[in-house]
Amino acid sequence: MAEDSSITLQTVIDEFRSISPELTKCLVFKKDGEIMASIGNNIGEDRSKIAACFDEIADQAEVLGGVEILTIHGASSQIEITRTNNHYLAAVASLSANEKIVKALTCVIVPTVIKLLDQVKPALPNNPPPEVAVPVVKQVEVEVKPPEEPKSIVKLPEIPAAPSEPELPKPPVTQFMVEKIGGLMVAPDIVRVDAEVVAKWIDLYGGREITHVQIETLEAKTAICRFKPMREVDRKLKGIIQIPEKILQVLRTGEGKLVMVKPFIFKLKEEQS
Repeated sequence: MAEDSSITLQTVIDEFRSISPELTKCLVFKKDGEIMASIGNNIGEDRSKIAACFDEIADQAEVLGGVEILTIHGASSQIEITRTNNHYLAAVASLSANEKIVKALTCVIVPTVIKLLDQVKPALPNNPPPEVAVPVVKQVEVEVKPPEEPKSIVKLPEIPAAPSEPELPKPPVTQFMVEKIGGLMVAPDIVRVDAEVVAKWIDLYGGREITHVQIETLEAKTAICRFKPMREVDRKLKGIIQIPEKILQVLRTGEGKLVMVKPFIFKLKEEQS
């Protein structure tokens, strides 16, 4: 603890020395002469004389209320001596030193640190520590119980799997010749297919709604698009599929070309989504 106190006090006075270089010497020592912290030379040799002089002056000034700090001014320097809890602080500084900094060191900071260090010192007991009784380990008999029989496992009823979608017939392929259609009343993304062929698709798939067809050219270009059956007046155009310009560009084909057409059946999950 004494070593820790010395380190703390030395740090404090070193910091003040860096702040005020005019502080040429500083010494913190106990009444028995033990030096706790110091800066500068030779002042430590006179520590006993400094303590004796300060005590004598303090005793003589007792009738005036005592002495807390003694300041002595010389021709070019000054010395201040302070006593706190059986510790002495002697600081020597030039007359040009900042008086507030010197007073803060001698009258406030160091006395406060000394008082705090004295308060945190642990009281060391004079008596040796009591002997620690060694506990006696007793043997304890432990009753080993047979393992419990496993409890019966309750099986939960199996949840039947959802019925899978019935397998659909393979879409029939029909060959058509392309006829180009256009005009203000023609949708650019809908083709027209022979109504009789569409009716056969619906019968094949049990009345299932069919909305799209897949068209494939002889050059293997494909497109999936919406369709509608031809009108009654156009039914004479057997073997013809009417395709608008936009879809013809996608297929890279033209009027009079042959294409293969089949119904495009969406899966059940795709329709639900």
